[in-house]
Amino acid sequence: MYYHGVRVHIIGRRQPGSLPIPEYIGVTGASDHDGRIFDQIRPQLHNKELYGDKPYQQPDAEAVRQAQNLTVLAPVKKQKGNSIFKPQDQWWSIVVARVRQPIEALFAWIEEKTGIECASKVRSYKELMVHVFGKLAAALFFWNFLRVSS
Repeated sequence: MYYHGVRVHIIGRRQPGSLPIPEYIGVTGASDHDGRIFDQIRPQLHNKELYGDKPYQQPDAEAVRQAQNLTVLAPVKKQKGNSIFKPQDQWWSIVVARVRQPIEALFAWIEEKTGIECASKVRSYKELMVHVFGKLAAALFFWNFLRVSS
């Protein structure tokens, strides 16, 4: 009858050879645009190089880079109606995708360990919040336990 959806946003610090360390985790409605959410947290981010999707690139990127030492890099998207990348755009997209791979692996790991995406028994927004935050808490506890015990 009703559909409640959320998006989980994570900014993680890179760890060579391992999953990134989550520094920010946010949960928003599924209909919230990535760019708008990023605009809300961007003022708290300093001295970072972020690799994200196209919506994270904002028109004031150069001013933010200078003021906060925050650089946002994203793959190039094909222009509407164009099926071919320029060679330099294809190369850049591959580079960014490789750097982004660990954060994608973190999302996959959270799903594998908790089944966070399966909320078929959830019937209300409140239940969904309990489901999502409970699964995230379990994943972070498990992740921290693995780091400490190894």
